[in-house]
Amino acid sequence: MSNIKVVCEMKNYSIIFGFLIFIILIGGCTSSIPAKSSENQIIPLETTAPTVTTIPSLIITSPSPIITLKKATITLGPLKTVKDPELWFTMQVPESWEVTSEQMSNPEGYEGLVYLTLLLNNTIHSNTPEFYIITYAITRDMDQSLRTNYRHSWNPLNESTVTINGINFDRFESKTNENVKVAYVVRKGSANERGFANVIEYSIDSSSQYKQEDFESLISTFHYVAGDDIKATAGEEIKRPNGIPLFR
Repeated sequence: MSNIKVVCEMKNYSIIFGFLIFIILIGGCTSSIPAKSSENQIIPLETTAPTVTTIPSLIITSPSPIITLKKATITLGPLKTVKDPELWFTMQVPESWEVTSEQMSNPEGYEGLVYLTLLLNNTIHSNTPEFYIITYAITRDMDQSLRTNYRHSWNPLNESTVTINGINFDRFESKTNENVKVAYVVRKGSANERGFANVIEYSIDSSSQYKQEDFESLISTFHYVAGDDIKATAGEEIKRPNGIPLFR
């Protein structure tokens, strides 16, 4: 399959998501990739629910409907909970961060909805945001296409499977010297009640203000919240750059 470049134009941002749009475009392919036949599982302490093998740097929290503030690192400073009442997730971020969500233009051939949540808009690695979340409707085996792209384009690659707050992720990490790229891809079976799944991705290099453990700590606070509960859930609502709701 040839590489396809698509420019994502947003009102308040002028960022070329070449890599990001490429993996979205792959979601329109009809070919399928065989899934792994088995996964090694471990039973973490303080919970009876099985989780899958993790890497040492990952911070795992046990499934719980109660969201409590994590202890912030010195780099992160005080934290706040942000929530997206339309995409049905919450997460903790530093109090100084201004988090936004907006709909992305659909690439040709892709019928699902795609949304971008910018957590930290510092751009590194070919103008890719340093820390962001993609939300997409489960359709056309896009989650498998995402995995295939990471496996083919990230080298070297360390792949593992993890469970965070009841959500199953495939985790991909590529590290070269001081450059690190990490992506968490939600498995289709863990999509939220609205039929959305997510990719959480960050990149760091020698110029980054934050450390890898900072981003891992924040990712460990990611939760899906049911539609009946999201409005009552404590947290600052994620802003819309143009002030327009995602669903109208």
